[in-house]
Formats: sequence, C-alpha cells, structure tokens
Amino acid sequence: MVLIRKIAAILALAALGGLIVTLERGSYGVNPRLVVFTRVLLVPLVATMIGLALDKAWSRWLALAGAVAVLPWAVVLTFGLPSGAPLMQQTVALVASLLLLVSLTGRAMFERYEGKAKLDWSGPRMGLVRWTIILNIASALGLSLFVALYRYNIEWHVAIPAVLLLGLVVGVLLLGFQKTFGLLLVAVSCVLFVPAGTYFVWKEASYTGEVYLFAASFLPGVIAGWACLFAFGKPIWNALRTG
Repeated sequence: MVLIRKIAAILALAALGGLIVTLERGSYGVNPRLVVFTRVLLVPLVATMIGLALDKAWSRWLALAGAVAVLPWAVVLTFGLPSGAPLMQQTVALVASLLLLVSLTGRAMFERYEGKAKLDWSGPRMGLVRWTIILNIASALGLSLFVALYRYNIEWHVAIPAVLLLGLVVGVLLLGFQKTFGLLLVAVSCVLFVPAGTYFVWKEASYTGEVYLFAASFLPGVIAGWACLFAFGKPIWNALRTG
C-alpha cells in the first residue's frame, strides 16, 4: 500500500511537471516571466520525484509543500472563472495537489521517509516542527512567485516579500537540520508576516480576490510558525538565559 501511495505521489508530481512544460500552450495569454519561473521550478520538482523514489525525508516535505502551494491557486482557477472557460489545466493541478496530500500524509508515510532519516523526527512536538517546515516551504514558493512576477504599484514594495522570502528560506533550511536559530528565524518571519503582509495587501491588491488568495496561500505557514514559537518559546528562552 505504501508503494502504491509513493507511485501515486510521483505521478502527481509528473502531472504538475507536464503542466509546467505545456504552460505556454494554455488557453489564455501567459506572462513570459511566469513561463521562465515555472521552468526553473522543474529542477526541484524532478529532484523531489527522485527523492520520493529513494525514500528521502526532505522529498516528502517538498512534495507536500508543493501541494499546499498549488492548492489555493488551483481552487480559484477551477471554481472562480466565468462559466464556459477552459478548465483542463487547473483541474489537473487541483487533482494532483489533492492526490499528493492524500498519498503522502499519515503515519505509514512518516515511517517510510522521516523514519529512515539520520535525525530523529519522532520526538514530542516534532510533528509540529515538520508541518511548520512544510507549510513555510509552501509560503516560500508563493512568495517567490510574488517577488518574480507581481506588478508592483510602488517599486520598492518588492522588498517586503523579498525580505520575508529570505527569512523563510534560511529559517526552513536551518530548521530542517533541527537548529534552534532556524526555529527563531521562521517564527520571526511569521510574526512579521502579519504587519508586513497586511501593509503589502493594502497597498498592492487590486481586487478583493487577491486579498483572499494571499491569505489562503500564507496563513497556514504563519499559524504554524506562531504555534512553534508558542510551543518552544519557553524552553528556548530558558536555554538562552542559562547559556
């Protein structure tokens, strides 16, 4: 059963890769920068497929993060377009992201991947740390899209998602090695997400749908980061004081 779920996840990633390769031939005009951006994503996507085949823990995190990142956009583009609009590509993205979530979650898949890792991920509250990593990788993917493609009304506003992106990427990498500073960096980035994200949306969003999409894309990672700060804040503070 685990093998079948692993194969299903790899096929779902392959479907997302197929969407990237055929993006230019979509029904609507596609931003050339979006084509370049998504083609770059083929590199980690292929690496994730290989990692899943080799039972690497990081590949499960990347695959789940990709599913979380794609899901809000797929839902909006599947159910939010006018009647009669072509839906094939976004429906494939929706089904693929849901299939990734279903096939890679659960205790059996944890044992298959994190259970074989060198670092111990089975301790108390480590599930929260794992999902903080996953959800904030998804946030980093979404932020990279905003940094690369968004049409800013005020040019310097690009610094807002760019700084948050840098903090999340570095923090998640360190957290993946169970470094305390990584947890602090992710938590601080998530704390800053609230005022910085609110200001960004207030100044840059051109319609209400963008506000909802921004919230749906980044709120799970923010909540996970805050939860990690709450769960580990006291022991970290005690360690810093005694150290």
